[in-house]
Order: sequence, then structure tokens, then C-alpha cells
Amino acid sequence: MHINDLSKILNRYFNFHKARSDCLAQLVIAMITVKTVNFTHLSTAFITESFPQSCYKRIQRFFRFLKFDLFAVASMVIMLFDLKNTKLSLALDRTNWKFGKVDINIFMLTVAHRGIGLPLMWSCLKKRGNSNTSERIDLIKRILLLIGSENIACLLGDREFIGAEWIKWLDEQNIPFLFRIRNNSLLEGVLPVNKFFRRLPPHKKVKNGKTVLWGRPVYLSTRWSYKKDELVTIISNRTFQSPFKLYRKRWEIETFFGCLKKRGFCFEDTHLIHIARIETLICVLAIAFCWSHLVGESKEKQDPIKTKSHGRKAKSIFRYGFDELRGIFLNLRKKIELFLNCLKLLIVNEKFGVC
Repeated sequence: MHINDLSKILNRYFNFHKARSDCLAQLVIAMITVKTVNFTHLSTAFITESFPQSCYKRIQRFFRFLKFDLFAVASMVIMLFDLKNTKLSLALDRTNWKFGKVDINIFMLTVAHRGIGLPLMWSCLKKRGNSNTSERIDLIKRILLLIGSENIACLLGDREFIGAEWIKWLDEQNIPFLFRIRNNSLLEGVLPVNKFFRRLPPHKKVKNGKTVLWGRPVYLSTRWSYKKDELVTIISNRTFQSPFKLYRKRWEIETFFGCLKKRGFCFEDTHLIHIARIETLICVLAIAFCWSHLVGESKEKQDPIKTKSHGRKAKSIFRYGFDELRGIFLNLRKKIELFLNCLKLLIVNEKFGVC
């Protein structure tokens, strides 16, 4: 019965036929229960009278034949976390690993939310290594269809996301950005950054200094990193009051990747190698992740996460909700009321046009 309830709610976002929607609901619950995306483990966690072998084949068919609408997934995230008509800090990054001889290279865009990145748009690159300008532009174009450039407070990225054509395009779209650059980049086309600031004292920093980089006018901010004893230099096309404080939000996408991997769903355990199937898997993971985070946010309001003596929280909001859901699924008969309360978090108010 509870599988059917979750299936109906998810179907409001994706409009699958019942068999596919039921399988999606089973997968979301199974991923949280067994803490992995490995098909063999997932098949044992399906709540059904069918044999695990049958469930395994059902999972295979799901990923072979189903393709999500990525705009529907992004719209779901925006509605669930009430991000509509708000200024968003977006972050770009990649995560990659090898399965045998196959490179799995995922290019991801997230939005900063309460210390973690929420998945918005992604693609699997058919290569190893960095993204190129056209791949970045394509990803941003897709999200612009949903949120518009006026709702982007800043686009954040590390030293991979540089180049004259790329920042020119962002300027043309009126998208504010903050990117870290390599310290051998030539200011005014002449002097490397590290030589220009080599005499900068450790306690000093430069903020919003106007210069030219790759033939484009930019604002440059730089300071010493005390942990790594190196110069950290970021560029922007706007003046920001606290550029380094804003740039630190870029780390939230790394936190999200950690939740997909060892701290949550063990994403790297997948044996999938086909790009379309991996992108479908990311969609299912995005649903499971968002639900866990919503449950964590709700639970924290009632019972705040304890702060340890070193000043940090005992666990993340995601982990708080993830553990709560897992505890419910492992003892569902006694916790059916808690399960129904968690389901309500996936139901968006009518004003957003979902229910």
C-alpha cells in the first residue's frame, strides 16, 4: 500500500505508467534502505512477494527502457525546496571514476541550499577529463529555460571553468560568475598572477580589483590560503561585497557528491556503463537525496541536530533525514504513520501547479 502511495506522488512529477512508477518508488526506498545502487542489493530490498531474481530483471528493464525528462527532475527540485523566484547561487563541477576500462564522467550543476548542493541539471560526458565551453554553455542553456538569468545570484566554479569564450558568453547572458583561476594566468596579457602578487603579505587580500584577463575586463580578488600555503585567485564580472565568502559555497557541490558516494548511496558501486542509463540512475538518486534532505529539514525543526564541542553539527541535515527514512523502512509495520508523514513532504502546494 505504501509503495502505491509513493508511486502516485512521484507520478505527479513524471507521469509514468503505473508499472514504471511503482518500480521507481521501489528503487527510491531500496536505495535508502541498503545504502547502495548495486542492482543485486537493490533487488533484495524490493517490498514484494517476487523473487530477488525477478526484481533484478525488473530493475534492468527499468534502466534499459526508461528515460527521465531532466526538466521534470529540475522542476521537482525547484518546487520541493521553494526555490522559485529567488536568487540562486549555482555551482558547476564534475565527478569521475573508472569502472574497468570505462571512464564515468558526470558534469553537474547544483544550487546551494543550507550547506549542500541540490542537483538541478547534469550530463554524462563521453570522454575523460575536463568539460569544454560548448558543453558548459549547453548545460547552462538548459537551466535558463527554467529559472532565467535574473534569478541567478552567482555561478561558481573551480579552475576548470575558465576561458575567454566561456566568460564572454556568460556576460552576454547577464549571468554573474565567480571562478577560481590558475596562478600562471596572464593579467593584461603580460604578467602571471602569482608574480604580480608574490609580495602580498599572508594577512592581506585584494578584493574586486579591475583588470583584463584573456582580453576580457574582469574583477579580480586574491588572498593567501593558510591551509595550503598558496595564492587563491578568483575572477568575476561583478563587484561582490564578500567574494571569498560567496565562493566558499562552491564547496557545497562537493558535499553533494559525497552524499551520492560513500556518505550515502555508494554511487561508484554501479556497474552501469551506458550514458543514458547512468543519467537515469542519477535521476533516481536525485529523488532519494531530495526526499532524505526534506525529511532532515523537517526533523531538525522538531529535534535540532546536536552541536559537538568543536562547534560543528553531529551530522548533516541530509544524513539526519537519510537515517530517519532508513530506520522507517527497516521497521515499516511499526512506523507506518511516520512513513505517511514523510510522504507528505513530497507533496507540493497547489500554488506551484503540481497537486
